[in-house]
Amino acid sequence: MDPFNAIVIAVFLPFILAWTLPVLYRVFKQRIGWISALIAFTCFVLNAQVIPYAMAGTPVKGSFNWLPAAGLSLDFYGDGMAVLLALIVSGVGVIIMSYSNGYMSTKEDLPRYYQWLLLFMGAMLGIAYTDNTIQMFIFWELTSITSFMLIGYWRERPESVYGATKAFLITAGGGLLMFAGFLMLRVVTGTYGISEVAQSSELLSTLHGSPFYVAVLVLIFLGAASKSAQGPFYIWLPNAMEAPTPVSAFLHSATMVKAGVYLVARMHPILSGTPEWLIFVSGTGMITMVMAGFMAFRQTDIKAILAYSTISQLAYLMTMYGYSTAENPGLGFAAATFHLLNHSTFKATLFLVAGIVAHEATTRDIRKLGGLRKEMPKTFIVAVIAAASMAGVPPLNGFLSKEMFYETSLEIGHLVGGPWVYIFPAVAVAGGVFTLMYSIKLIDGIFLGHRTHDHDVPHHIHDAPWVMLAPAVFLVGLIIFFGIYPRFPIEVLVWPAYEGLVPDAEHLHVALWHGITTPLLMTIATFAIGIVLYKFYDSIAAWQNSFNEKLPWISVNYWYDAIVNNAKEITHKFAALTQPGPIGVYAKVTVLFMIFLIFWPVYKFGIGMGIGVGNILPAGINYNAQPYEIVLYSLMILAALGAALLPRYLPAVISLSELGFLVSLLYIYLKAPDLAMTQVCVETLSTIIFILVLMKIPQKFKEPMPAGKVMVNLLISGVVTFGVLAVMLNANIEVLPPFQTFNYYFIEKALEMTGGLNVVNVIVVDFRGYDTLGEISVLSLAALGVYSLILSRAKKVKGGKE
Repeated sequence: MDPFNAIVIAVFLPFILAWTLPVLYRVFKQRIGWISALIAFTCFVLNAQVIPYAMAGTPVKGSFNWLPAAGLSLDFYGDGMAVLLALIVSGVGVIIMSYSNGYMSTKEDLPRYYQWLLLFMGAMLGIAYTDNTIQMFIFWELTSITSFMLIGYWRERPESVYGATKAFLITAGGGLLMFAGFLMLRVVTGTYGISEVAQSSELLSTLHGSPFYVAVLVLIFLGAASKSAQGPFYIWLPNAMEAPTPVSAFLHSATMVKAGVYLVARMHPILSGTPEWLIFVSGTGMITMVMAGFMAFRQTDIKAILAYSTISQLAYLMTMYGYSTAENPGLGFAAATFHLLNHSTFKATLFLVAGIVAHEATTRDIRKLGGLRKEMPKTFIVAVIAAASMAGVPPLNGFLSKEMFYETSLEIGHLVGGPWVYIFPAVAVAGGVFTLMYSIKLIDGIFLGHRTHDHDVPHHIHDAPWVMLAPAVFLVGLIIFFGIYPRFPIEVLVWPAYEGLVPDAEHLHVALWHGITTPLLMTIATFAIGIVLYKFYDSIAAWQNSFNEKLPWISVNYWYDAIVNNAKEITHKFAALTQPGPIGVYAKVTVLFMIFLIFWPVYKFGIGMGIGVGNILPAGINYNAQPYEIVLYSLMILAALGAALLPRYLPAVISLSELGFLVSLLYIYLKAPDLAMTQVCVETLSTIIFILVLMKIPQKFKEPMPAGKVMVNLLISGVVTFGVLAVMLNANIEVLPPFQTFNYYFIEKALEMTGGLNVVNVIVVDFRGYDTLGEISVLSLAALGVYSLILSRAKKVKGGKE
């Protein structure tokens, strides 16, 4: 198959087939999970077809017309980095959907569960292969929406709803900041294309010399940090653990949290090589790496420990991708990319183990567990290998990428100089020490020691069935294989990604043994310090709990909850200030603003062109009018006066309605039948609503209006009327540019710009699409209002009366 077609099918196949699952469920029942796994496997095979092109350094690219008038197309770009992420997404997707067949109860809403998994996978594949920023934003927000549905899958649980809402607010909010950065990037470079900017030295020079460079960098990085739970945005990930464990393994260890890291990698050739990049990306990564690793100590839920370990490991990646200078822009890129692959293997395994333990022991509280090595020997072996890889124990794959991290930390320290020669390696070792400590805690707390026979934990626990254990065993096989034979993942996956995004990339030499080197000594120091400090693990956790109880405001969660929980009260106070109640106040503010909009341009441009304020009404106006025009305008004036002066509500409303119908006649006279139709419909519905409301209120005005208030209202309305008249009379002279008829423009451009032959339809749907949308909204709201009023009359009220 053509590789470009393979990319397109891989991206859109999950979106298309996800909607068939409810129908397929009627036939396959609980086996629907295997159908979903087959779809994911198909996507994996399609993605694998792009590997040879990525290895050869010839990215697969192509596009489809989307919005040519706006300069937008659907652009897909399959280079080494894109293929790496796509294979992780689809490969882990196969594993997770297979695992879910044993984990998810048959009583669950399985079609909904697998639907959202497939939709999420399609959105992530879209992120991997997209080649323009607008398209990236669309797929980005699709991952936020689908993850919201997956985190809140158990929507009857308040914790799930809280976690889903929190994740959505933070990741979608960060996405909006990222979108602003994309728009600024477009303003500076003149294109939405990602690879186009990355491969153009002229555009890169323009961007780096622009005063907007820092703003672009910060905004895009904030979007990436929010998605990958970095910096203060980390708070959503622990609460997202309320999702089913397979969802956590898929979204929050292997795929969605990688989206932010992937964006940083994709933007690396565009934004890296500057001090600002090093400060923002690596600085945020180093702080998050240490803080998240430290905060993992006080967690007692297995998935919470894994959540904080994920935040810390993602910070490893951010830190390494941030290692960049003008002389060596891609210093940490290869190490980060290799660790991105390795992290997906060992962290997904640990989440699957957490699901197995929770499934068999009915708890995730590590304080209630222990001694499971005898009852779950297979799970114990799998967990030990995965945790050892995360801790960087040789000969596993985590050791290799951790060594590369230490090596690049030494190099960036020497390049920056000063105290940073020691700070960068020291922070790296600190992150490694914390990783080792919580890795030991996972194994020690779950499998070693003795279990306190809590009444919530079954007395007889055993290994999970192979449908759950086999996916974890397969991942453990990859952990061992990548560690013992790193040449395969390096040459097939890591090197193509590294070479494709880093200019003048040096060939990678990765091996288990390079002799006695400084990175090896740092690894030995990590193990020694971590093992010694592990004795104080529980004491450190107790101190953290005590500290948080005394100073709760120091937590980012405290401020998030305060803002969200107080949002209603804050907005109520704001509304009370800006909307005091009387409609007259709103009307006066509105018309006063209209006065400003009318007279400021007239004054600004009129005076500059020698037209004084006293000469606003132009001379030589032709006041000739046909008799029927005079009759129509006179009736409109009389209707308006009736609406304002009649002392009863019902006659005033009828007079106002009459004015509306006369306006529709004016539209017909001006050859605007669509506006006339809309006006008639809206006026009819509005009159019905008014009359229904009048049945509930007195029929006479009871509020006397003081003479001063009357004069103010007359003054404001008179000024507005005069302003509108002045603008209309000057429309064809020097104050405003001369208006030209639009009919020729629409006739000439209809087919060219929209492809439509019916000019009227083209005007309504394309050229005036927003106006038409507004008209439809007005009609819909009016119809819903009338329907609600009619329905309310049909319902019985208390006491049995209708």
